[in-house]
Amino acid sequence: MNVDAQGSGWFAPVMSEQTPAVPSAAHVVGQGYDFAEVRAALGGDPLPPNFVIHREGMVIGLCLGLMWNPLAEADPAEVWVGRKPDLTKWGVKLAETTGPLPVYVRRQEGGKWFFTGMHEVTGSTAELPAIKQRLKPPVITGISRIVFLKRLPAA
Repeated sequence: MNVDAQGSGWFAPVMSEQTPAVPSAAHVVGQGYDFAEVRAALGGDPLPPNFVIHREGMVIGLCLGLMWNPLAEADPAEVWVGRKPDLTKWGVKLAETTGPLPVYVRRQEGGKWFFTGMHEVTGSTAELPAIKQRLKPPVITGISRIVFLKRLPAA
């Protein structure tokens, strides 16, 4: 993370060799943004699924609603990937992603997406016992994969 003259933190993404370059964005940790602002700042394709901001078939950021990902702000953070075919495909791509990813969390339905910082994928599981522990009917009834994220220290 960079710090400006007023002491506000913002990120300038550092991408791995496997991640397309993302336009520099000045999003501040803890600040809320509209989804369209997030996607535009990261240069994402305007296509679902919306939990992954993606471009050219690669994951370049995450937007996680707490209703569907109640441990999105935990340490380690968890992404609970749904069971629909398009979700499972992107869950696998997310699990294989290397390098830092900006993560935004929506704390209430219809609310802003709060930038929580840069994270990296540390692992994932599709093991049934781990998934069963996380099911929360009637809202969360189908999880195909859990992806674990580590918050990166501010640079």
